[in-house]
Amino acid sequence: MSEDEVVWPTGMSDQDPAARERPLVFNPQGFLVAILEDDGQAEEARVALAEAGFAERDLRVHTSQQILDNWERFQAEASLAQRVVGAVTDPDTIERYLGYARDGRSALWVHVPDDADAKKAVRALADHQVLHFRHYGQDSQQDIHMG
Repeated sequence: MSEDEVVWPTGMSDQDPAARERPLVFNPQGFLVAILEDDGQAEEARVALAEAGFAERDLRVHTSQQILDNWERFQAEASLAQRVVGAVTDPDTIERYLGYARDGRSALWVHVPDDADAKKAVRALADHQVLHFRHYGQDSQQDIHMG
């Protein structure tokens, strides 16, 4: 992997690690997740971040259907240990994320190596109808509910 490639903690595309190659405990660092009303708004937010200087490789939209499909595929491919650990370590996060998807919401994931990048992304999205931000920082995670 080259220095400028991003290893995404979610997603089940051909470019992503297989389910069984992922860590037992979901603990991403350096990502901001913005939950938006629908696919169109998520795409508009992605464009806004690109215009604000974020590299395309650092932006990824997951539509509601992709989120649900990825979860189904992950569950089918994950080891028993991964499913058990995931179910007991942070079931509220999983259910919240899947709940947003079931309601037709989309997620915009942004690779933000440091807190300054996360703050820049939140500012760039100020005029977009973000429902919820979650920042997976280097040492902690923070939620900001917008509505």
